[in-house]
Amino acid sequence: MMTTEQVVQPIETTKDGVVVLNYSDLVAGKDLSDSIEKAYGYSGHGLLVVKGIPSIVELRERLLNLAPRYSALPDEIKEKTVHKESNFSFGWSHGKEILRPGVFDEYKGSYYNNPQYDQPFEDEKMIKEYPESCHPNIWPVEDFPEMRQAFMELGQTIVNVGQLVARQCDKYTVKQCEDYKADTLETVIKESLTCKARLLYYFPINEDQSERSRDSWCGWHNDHSSLTGLCPAMYFTMSDDGKQVINSDIPCPDAEAGLYAKSRDEKEVKIAIPKDCIAYQIGECSQIQTGGLLRATPHAVQAIKYPESKNVGRGTFAVFMQPNVDVVLNTPKGKENTFVGQYKPGMNFAEFSKVTIENYYSE
Repeated sequence: MMTTEQVVQPIETTKDGVVVLNYSDLVAGKDLSDSIEKAYGYSGHGLLVVKGIPSIVELRERLLNLAPRYSALPDEIKEKTVHKESNFSFGWSHGKEILRPGVFDEYKGSYYNNPQYDQPFEDEKMIKEYPESCHPNIWPVEDFPEMRQAFMELGQTIVNVGQLVARQCDKYTVKQCEDYKADTLETVIKESLTCKARLLYYFPINEDQSERSRDSWCGWHNDHSSLTGLCPAMYFTMSDDGKQVINSDIPCPDAEAGLYAKSRDEKEVKIAIPKDCIAYQIGECSQIQTGGLLRATPHAVQAIKYPESKNVGRGTFAVFMQPNVDVVLNTPKGKENTFVGQYKPGMNFAEFSKVTIENYYSE
């Protein structure tokens, strides 16, 4: 007869089959290894959601409502925060990312910064050598002062919960691999000075009547970070000129639009993140450092079809939790044949990040 301690608790999932973790269970330190395996293991979506995070609804509303407003500012104002030297990895970026081979992404604008530290490094040599990771934050202090606080508060909340998710990843991996160093992923996030956050705004598509492919808003890719926190998207009704928000947080007008993940058997699975949750997606660094026990999965965003797309914008926020630039991405013994993205054995994170970003961005 099974004791109470031996009873296997069912794994909670959303209607789409995405694993759900409770924030209170993470704080209490419960062993959620079965949920981690289901979410991030070989057959998982590479993504889970965390519910019950304090103040997350209010923090999401405050920041995402700024996305269409900043994107509507005159180009000469936004150009003040463009930073080519970092491969557009700080400040405003629009039309620089490659959506798919030969196609530059004009559909969305992004604002990048470190969500924890405005200036994590003072060493000018390091900043010059690794500008994608080490450059100081760039804020529109005079033109849009409300950006910084909303961006940093939501970003730091997502990182703090990410540390708890990483702790569960470590608990699972150390059971599966005797050469895995305990606390590897949690330490990466806890000690990182180079987490990166991205506020995104997808502009309304008012003319393009072509059929929407799965990667019409964001091309298929893996995140190269250790763990990515994703906000539920917010949709807006915009004025005809795209400058004013008429209605905020409306339902998406196209049931097929949104985030998709690709499973191991190449099935495309639509992922809906509940409004009161944050999703956590495993990245390529974690796949490398766990020897493939945790696996990043390709994901993409499908645009809203026309005419439903007319005057409808989309905002979201992603936080990339990643190692410091000098962390060497080693695999556990016996797992040296882990092939991931642009990774080559012996690379540190700065090297891995640079070749990955260069693969997605171009002039």
